[in-house]
Parts: sequence; structure tokens; C-alpha cells
Amino acid sequence: MDVPELLGLGVVVLDKPCGPVSHEVTSWVKKMLGGTRAGHAGTLDPDVSGVLPVALGRATKLLKYISGKRKRYVGICKFKKELPDEHIEDIFANFRGEIEQTPPLVSAVKRVPRKRFVYSLELLEIKGKRVLFEANVEAGTYIRTLCEDIGKAAGTEAFMEELRRTAVGRIREESAHTVQELTDAHWLWKENDDDSLLRKCIVPVDTLLHFRRVYVYENAAESLGKGAQLMAPGLAAAEPLIRKGEKVSIYTADRHVFVGVGVALFEGEEMNEKTRGKVVKSERIQFRV
Repeated sequence: MDVPELLGLGVVVLDKPCGPVSHEVTSWVKKMLGGTRAGHAGTLDPDVSGVLPVALGRATKLLKYISGKRKRYVGICKFKKELPDEHIEDIFANFRGEIEQTPPLVSAVKRVPRKRFVYSLELLEIKGKRVLFEANVEAGTYIRTLCEDIGKAAGTEAFMEELRRTAVGRIREESAHTVQELTDAHWLWKENDDDSLLRKCIVPVDTLLHFRRVYVYENAAESLGKGAQLMAPGLAAAEPLIRKGEKVSIYTADRHVFVGVGVALFEGEEMNEKTRGKVVKSERIQFRV
């Protein structure tokens, strides 16, 4: 995939700094890279830093697949007064598992109580009124609200003093790049025709998908690109561990070109044995004839 193709179907995993809102960062990336469309996965407040995947061009249509159902954060919760360590540990333990939250006043969703799941909530350090913690939560969980609810449960007040997102789904902060790194990489490509750094900052969107794969013949890929569904004769192979109803990534069998995302209508082994009928329901096709 050459750079122009990458700019039209790639993702920048940014390390968002504190200050700008996510939409500002996304607009800046789009303008700098000369794109016509860009979008981000998982909004971060201005005072929150960390992992912000920004999709370019047609990759924006695949954002829902790469954003993941989990987010991980490291933050500081500050209490109004000092509390015994044991009390803090007990309160934090009560907020693991399923919790109920009401979104804050400034949010993009309706302010009604809703259930969310906290997969883990670990205390890293307690120092005076401040608690350093790590939270692995279901997407849509408000950490700011979580800190406030923890304060109420502790019989006092608490607020989120600092927060950093360290992972979005399987995308971890180790793969994120700063705004300055992206700027330098883009300059190097434009001025010196050296795309080595830019290729590290922008990755093909399909590399961030973690679905099992099906492989199709070239003529089937062309048909999918024109709106057809994947029929058994067009299927070259399906990974045997595919389960009925799960999402799959579709690739061409010969060149391994990414075609799109679909839903398996049969188990993988059963798909490989079928000779007719629809085997995968198309959801988002990116292949262009």
C-alpha cells in the first residue's frame, strides 16, 4: 500500500496531549495530511491525555470495529480529606464488576442511569488525599463520574484530578505517536520523499481489526465491491475456528488485499464445505474495483 492509499484507508494512533478536545486534534490531522475526511474512536476530554485512534478517509467507516469494547485508564482520584488506606481499598473494591452511572451534565448522551462494567480497578498508590489507580472498563464508562461516585460511597467528596487513557481495545499506548512525531514524519515525506516515519505513524486500518479471516477469489472481491454478497463459490477458504454470527475480516486469496468486514453465517469448517448459498453477510466493504 503506497502512501496516498494509506492516507485514504489508514489510522493514526495519536498520543493526545492535554488541552485540545478530540475533535480539534482530529481536524488538525485531517488538515495537515490533506484529507477530506477523518474521525476518532472514543472522545477524550480536553484535560485527558492518551490513546486516540484517528481514522482517515474510508477508514472512518470502520471506526466502530477498531474502537473496542474496553478502555484502560490510569488516573488520580483526589478525596476531600484523608481516609484510612483500608477504607479506600474497600470502597474501590465495591466499584468492580457491574456499576450504575448517570452521565455528567456535559456529555453526548441522555442523562439517565445506565449499567456499565468495570473489569478491574486497581490501586497503584495512596498518598495523602490522592489515589493513583488503573481502571479497565467497558466503553462508555465515565471515569470522572466514577471518581465522584467513589467519593460519595466513602462518605466524603472526590474528583478526578488527572487521567490518561492507556488503551482502546487492543490498541495500546506503546503504539501511539505524538502530534510532533506525526508532524515530523509528514514533513520528511513531503520534503525528502522519505515515508519511513510516516508508515510508522499511519497503519492500514485492517491491521487494527482482530477478527478471524475468510479469503475470497478476485472475481468475488470485485462483486463484493459492487454490492454483492459473498456466495459459497466465491469463497477460497475460511479459518476453521470461525463461529456462526461472529464478525470476520475478508481478504483476497491471492494478494491478501483487505476487502472488508462481514458476519459469518456458518461455522468456518461448514463454510469450507458449502458449494452454494450465501456464506458471509457483508457489513462494510472497502474493496474498490
